[in-house]
Amino acid sequence: MNNNILVKIEGKNVLNYIKWLIKNKINIIDMKIEKHNILYVTIDYQNYALLKKYSKTYKVSIIKKYGRLKLFDIIKNNIVIISSVIISIIFLYYISGYIFSVDIIYNNKEIVSLITKELNKYDIKKFSRKKDYHYLEKVKNKILKDNNDVLEWLEIEEEGTKYIIRLVERKKSIVKEEYDYQSIIAKKDAIISNIQATSGEKVKKENEYVHQGETIISGIITKPNETKVYKKASGIVLGEVWYKIEIEYPLYYQEESLTGKTKKIISLYFLNEEIPLLPYKKYKHFNRETKTLFESIFIPSKLTYEKIHEVNVKEDILTMDEATNKAINLAKEKLINSNNNIKEIKNVEILNKQNLNSKIKLNLFISAIEDITKVKEEIPNEEEIVEN
Repeated sequence: MNNNILVKIEGKNVLNYIKWLIKNKINIIDMKIEKHNILYVTIDYQNYALLKKYSKTYKVSIIKKYGRLKLFDIIKNNIVIISSVIISIIFLYYISGYIFSVDIIYNNKEIVSLITKELNKYDIKKFSRKKDYHYLEKVKNKILKDNNDVLEWLEIEEEGTKYIIRLVERKKSIVKEEYDYQSIIAKKDAIISNIQATSGEKVKKENEYVHQGETIISGIITKPNETKVYKKASGIVLGEVWYKIEIEYPLYYQEESLTGKTKKIISLYFLNEEIPLLPYKKYKHFNRETKTLFESIFIPSKLTYEKIHEVNVKEDILTMDEATNKAINLAKEKLINSNNNIKEIKNVEILNKQNLNSKIKLNLFISAIEDITKVKEEIPNEEEIVEN
């Protein structure tokens, strides 16, 4: 990098000055005579002191600096700004090694409290130093092992200056209610469609209406001599039950599917503006997977690694009949998914239909075949005879 300067020389006769420059073997890189009394020369900075020494009758001034000299001047004139930027970068680098948020993605307060306490034991909390991948894996496995009766799956993800904790709670096996002496009763109002009794006495028939709590298979059998025998009634009762459901469905239909085309990019987000580090041709329709590489808590900026997936969008406008059928199928699907006891949908009736311009609204009456079995404990009196 050179140390050249552009010097302006003013005097009575600059031609004499040029002769002096040549006589003293001063290397002139460039020269320009503007007037008889103004001369511009580009020389090495080490010769500037010699020029000033000779130039008692000439005015010599530096107009411009090049190379390293120019860089030093820029640094000198902007020392406060440059120092602030360097300190900020060092500070950001330092604080990027800390965690400022631990987000547990779950809606059960008891589980969230449990996981928070477990994480604190291993120093995974706010304002703690970031841990490496192997340490996080060990902590994850240890928490799962210590809480295997509560947790099915746990993941600790680092995103910028925060940890995101995702988990799946272990489903507790439902303990089937059983007693030494019991009857089978109706869980809800229904018309009995099927009774499968393996023990006990049927006191109701198929196609008979029962109210909630009525006995269907009795565990109390009365003999001809009026003696009561207590047994453990068992079986399954299916009944037709009814639901009223209100559902809306759009008349404008849109379906998305991936084409398989993908682009991988690194982007800088500043003030919510995306700035790709390398330009790329955007897909018309797409979705993205984003991983934050670095995020500043002082200025609204972050660096991300993204996978951009091209999406094929299929759009359609439904007729009233098409939308009605889709709405009914959706209502049936939601009902079945919300109740494990439902075996099948028997019938659907439309009570009311409204056209709300961009969507339809249906009021449905749905009958379903459902397991309405419920156990009721029977407790014999002391004076009654109990037979096994």
